[in-house]
Amino acid sequence: MTLRRETPRPAPPEPADPLRLDGWIAPAIVTVAAVILSYAALMIVLFALMGPGSCDAHGACSWGTRATRNIMWTAARAIPYVTPLGLFVTWVLPWRSRWTAARRRAAAFALLPHALIVADLLPLLIFSD
Repeated sequence: MTLRRETPRPAPPEPADPLRLDGWIAPAIVTVAAVILSYAALMIVLFALMGPGSCDAHGACSWGTRATRNIMWTAARAIPYVTPLGLFVTWVLPWRSRWTAARRRAAAFALLPHALIVADLLPLLIFSD
């Protein structure tokens, strides 16, 4: 009886990361939405800053109104920096399956200042006297 030594089988090759042909959809949607929402956010912020609220001629507003307007103004000033960076990342990432989640996160990051401005509309209405 001879003992036959078995040679180990080579590991099966890992499946290649497929190229996603629909990888351009999320960047395209976010780019169009960012262009439209940038103009809308600018109009919202400008109208919020012009709104009389309870401010008198000396600028004595309530704390809530001032804080909400400052948050909106800061978010509006961040749009020219945050949005192009997020859009650039969404377009530059490889169109492979494993980069889909990162591309979606970058798209959400690109629209973050816009979402902050829209979210501050309700507190602005609540805190303005």
